[in-house]
Amino acid sequence: MAPTSQCSEHPPLSMSALALALSNPWTIESFSPVGSHPLLLVDTRPDVDDDDALAQCIEWLPRLPCPVIGIGLSGPLAPYTDTNVTSVADARTLLNNIRSHPLPAMTLMQLLRHNQDASVDQGLLAESLAYSTLQGGADFQDWLARQPGRPTPTVEQNAVLSERRADTLHITLNRPQARNAFSREMRDQLTEALYLLTMEPQLQRAIISGAGACFSVGGDLTEFGSYGDPASAHAIRATRNVGRLIDQHRQRIECRLHRACIGAGIELPAFAGRVVATPNSFFQLPELSMGLIPGAGGTMSILRRIGRQRTAWLALSGKRINASRALDWGLIDAIEPHSSH
Repeated sequence: MAPTSQCSEHPPLSMSALALALSNPWTIESFSPVGSHPLLLVDTRPDVDDDDALAQCIEWLPRLPCPVIGIGLSGPLAPYTDTNVTSVADARTLLNNIRSHPLPAMTLMQLLRHNQDASVDQGLLAESLAYSTLQGGADFQDWLARQPGRPTPTVEQNAVLSERRADTLHITLNRPQARNAFSREMRDQLTEALYLLTMEPQLQRAIISGAGACFSVGGDLTEFGSYGDPASAHAIRATRNVGRLIDQHRQRIECRLHRACIGAGIELPAFAGRVVATPNSFFQLPELSMGLIPGAGGTMSILRRIGRQRTAWLALSGKRINASRALDWGLIDAIEPHSSH
């Protein structure tokens, strides 16, 4: 028999109650966006000394097709949840967001579990396929329908500036009027700039920064959903993937961030070997609110820097973290003022 549907006001399942629920295949099936429980809230601390119950929970938690939120930062179940918080009250934002977008939340958790042990190429492939799937989903289509009329795209010749100084390539995101929103032109021009690192091994390093008020607010929302079909969008990501290029040359690349680093604005820099941010920088993954998941490589790059559970928390909560916390987590490598900003 399935447990009563959980909400942020209900207590998490104890280990013994969870083990009992997981002994029933019908209950296991209910933990799903298409079942009666789009999420699972569980107490990470054991309520009984039962090795068999613990083993049952450890076996099934990573396999459930729904996000698993642990209450408690320690305890034997803590490593097997998707993310952990200290109390039910602290979980409220996560639970509300999951219930609002159950299919993208499930897809994100499954992807992070997969990418934890995947190579970069495997992770980027899985992310692109998952992202493309969600582009055809009802959540994203509803978000698109709520957007105002889209402006006619304009060709920008200098969306990215590149300048070689001795053995260093300086690359600047150059759409300050759009807060360096990551557009097709920016993707293509950044790809071409990074190709120089492949073609000219005498270049010792590249420094990537952003012009204007911030590093980047992420993907250009006016272009979201503008490809003819999700399969074609996947083909383009498989052909021109900036994250893969940065990772390929990561030991030669430094990213210098300032102010807003949202979505792709942190997903791509996280691939670099060194990431430096100004004290007023902040970081955010807002894609779930659009019915999507991070799609610029963040389920690989950010996961590799801060781990699966913190990446899940960032993406499920949609909350900003400041430079101090980002440094503490390892999302960035240093906090320094930038003389150019």
